[in-house]
Amino acid sequence: MKKLIAYITTKPLWYNIMAGILLVTVILFLFMLSLNFLTNHGRTLSIPSVTGMPYEAARQVLEDNGFDVEIQDSVYNDTAQALSVLRQFPAADEVVKINRTVYLTINRAVPPTIEMPLLEGLSFRNAELVIRQHGLKMGDTLYLPDLARNAVLEQRVDGLRIKPGTKIPMGSKVTLVLGTGEGSNQMEVPDLVGLTYAEAR
Repeated sequence: MKKLIAYITTKPLWYNIMAGILLVTVILFLFMLSLNFLTNHGRTLSIPSVTGMPYEAARQVLEDNGFDVEIQDSVYNDTAQALSVLRQFPAADEVVKINRTVYLTINRAVPPTIEMPLLEGLSFRNAELVIRQHGLKMGDTLYLPDLARNAVLEQRVDGLRIKPGTKIPMGSKVTLVLGTGEGSNQMEVPDLVGLTYAEAR
């Protein structure tokens, strides 16, 4: 250390200033090089599309291409395959740096349960809207004699009458029993043409 100090003090001031500038320049250059290496500057990849693929296959494809994978969310879609990828972020074909994490939304294997809504007493059209809003499906429609035409008399799932609030799987088919608009006691109207008023009565 003493030798270094003695060496510096024997040199002219301008020499020490130039040496200091050169040293700072070299340090900054090495820092920029290491920064590019640490941040993977200029090393990019295009994200493959994995939407619709089974989760395990999608994870393998992404990891083979140098991406990390995380499940962001799981939702239920009865038209998609269980445990398949419904959405990905970033989207397919986006160009990103290597080692970027791709977040996947997958389809649940088991549908969640919901409470059966109250449909009895509603019109058929209103009952249809409520069924869709609750993630259920329209099943069959049956008719029974009742003066309330197209009013829901019963709500059934799997052939059984279901009370409002009962837990059922989302996506279940709901059968509606509707009124025909006619009473249960019906009579054939007799032919009265040609009879007198007294006979007709």
